[in-house]
Amino acid sequence: MRRISRFPMALVLALAGTTAVSLALPVDAAQAQRAKKPKKGEDDAPQMELSAEFRNAFAASQTAFGANDFATAEAKLNEAAAVAASPDEKYLTGKMMLQIGLKNENADMQMKGVEAALASGKATPSEAKTFNSFVGEKALVANDFGRARTYLTAAVEAGQDNPVNLFQLAEAHFGEAIAKSGGRSIDAANSPLAAQGLPYLQRAVEAQLAGDRQYAPSWAKRGFQIARATKSDSATWAQLLLRADTGNGAWNEVVRAMQSDNRGFTSEQSLDAMRLLRMSGGLASANDYREYIEAAGAARRPTEVLALIEEGQAAGVVSASDAFFKEQAATASAARGEYVATLPDSVRDSRGNASATVTLATADALLANKQYAEAEELAGIALTKNVADTERAMMVQAIAQVAQNKYDPARQTLAGITGPRAPIAKLWAVYIDQKSGAAAPAAPAAPAA
Repeated sequence: MRRISRFPMALVLALAGTTAVSLALPVDAAQAQRAKKPKKGEDDAPQMELSAEFRNAFAASQTAFGANDFATAEAKLNEAAAVAASPDEKYLTGKMMLQIGLKNENADMQMKGVEAALASGKATPSEAKTFNSFVGEKALVANDFGRARTYLTAAVEAGQDNPVNLFQLAEAHFGEAIAKSGGRSIDAANSPLAAQGLPYLQRAVEAQLAGDRQYAPSWAKRGFQIARATKSDSATWAQLLLRADTGNGAWNEVVRAMQSDNRGFTSEQSLDAMRLLRMSGGLASANDYREYIEAAGAARRPTEVLALIEEGQAAGVVSASDAFFKEQAATASAARGEYVATLPDSVRDSRGNASATVTLATADALLANKQYAEAEELAGIALTKNVADTERAMMVQAIAQVAQNKYDPARQTLAGITGPRAPIAKLWAVYIDQKSGAAAPAAPAAPAA
């Protein structure tokens, strides 16, 4: 996964103004005494604890730095560092080391300076955010994930929570989990660690969606993949991915992933998924159409199959000369006449004394024939007759409701599906949210450090 750097050298140099050491340190006893005892009415800010030996060496380093004599500045700073004992002295040493490192373009020196300033405990809140972010990013680039997590967490908790920082902190969790799992995927033992990064990534994606959206699709896809790998709430990430990537390809990826995670689906359950793919515009290949037709059955649902083949041909995906589609079209055409002719009688009987099984089959036939209001009605009647496959009846009813833009009833219907079709029902609910403009779920709170 490509990691985004917020600290190219030009940016670090630009930060120099906010981290520069510009202290006119007193070097004689009289000046030091005046610095320790400010006059009445002056700023009562605490004074720095600096020894005379440190002051002299540090002041010489400052003077050389101001004259652009960086070699001398470094030599004198080394003298100051050798006697630095108080937190103030270590803080000033780190700040000056950073400045010299910036001028010399010495990355190691910059890092040592930032670390020294942080370790002193004297860095300002603004510096702490910048410095922790700097160290954390460099550690992430070096694949030192534990160190990256430590510093990036400190940066985010200090308020440096822009989308890039949040993304990097999430990647530090993912990277460490992958590395500990052997470098290829995430195993069960390290899934909790990876999952801890998802709230940070969700906050980053949400911010991206509210901003320029530049990275939103790729970040949301990353989150969806990690959520699946860690068996986290992939439905939430499916929704984020579909918000971030409005192309039909996102629906294809989401539905196909759900099917891959549920390989035990029956053909009827797979049909529910393929109907979602069709309604969302996600059918993208001849294989998608082939799988849909195999699940639907050309003889069992001829009108649906014929309409599907026509749609595929109009989209330029299905070839009229393809042997499979020619055969399925012929089978469907042969069955269509009797199918259409007997449907009204089946509807009448289903409203009467027909069995629950016949009533549900009729509801499904009406759905396949795009007679959505009647399909919704008969699926409900099948439920009142205590149909054996309750969740299939609920799914037929919900799909018919969605097709009629009856989103609230459809949500209620889908909420009752808790068995093998539950993953399909969740994605249909995501589709409803997308169509109705419902708000996405809020990012969960980040885990404790």
